[in-house]
Amino acid sequence: MTVELAGLHYFDDRDSANRALADKIASDLKGAIMERNKASLWVSGGSTPMDMYRALSVANLPWQNVTISMVDERYVPPTDEASNERLIKENLLTNGADNAQFIPFFQIAQSPQENQAQLEQTLREHIHGALDVVVLGMGNDGHTASLFPCAPEIEQVVSAENADFTAVTHPRIAPHPRLTLTLNRLLASRHIYLLIFGEEKLNTLKKAEQAGEEMDMPIRYFLHNTEPRLEIYWAP
Repeated sequence: MTVELAGLHYFDDRDSANRALADKIASDLKGAIMERNKASLWVSGGSTPMDMYRALSVANLPWQNVTISMVDERYVPPTDEASNERLIKENLLTNGADNAQFIPFFQIAQSPQENQAQLEQTLREHIHGALDVVVLGMGNDGHTASLFPCAPEIEQVVSAENADFTAVTHPRIAPHPRLTLTLNRLLASRHIYLLIFGEEKLNTLKKAEQAGEEMDMPIRYFLHNTEPRLEIYWAP
């Protein structure tokens, strides 16, 4: 099935998609470092992007000038099997990329709300200006980052008036409270990528392209954004 969508890049196999996206991100980071002497990379967890992260980790970059963090995280310690931080440390923060500065989302706190307050302060101290590169994933319900349609907090998290970096969400269909970047922070990034594999995800993308409320399928916020345009990397 072919979906006609601006910004959608088709690849014959996943390895080709992973290598192409890793090369593109490396180029974006180099450009940011040349312009501002620093760059930031914001990544998703899950199994889909891990091979791409391993390819990116060997890129010839001044990684000491790169800050790496996440677009979202489950409120679990990094030793937990569900931790995005654990996956990112094992697959991205290796080889040359282990010289990058890493900002974890999980903090030692009494609650997700206290964690979010600490994280918000940390990001405001370290991040100034737009995020350089964001790598998103997408669930079959159309959620991305931890912008879940079923989360009671969704209206606040996607509000155009929300000036925070981060928020807490409690998705009804998934375990664990979540820490996520807010929609405003994500949409203001310089480069936004979506990496997805398989026909089911392509069908979800096709559904999201059709008319409907953005809040019902939050990936629509990114599909409707024109600057920057969402760049989608897909393979069977």
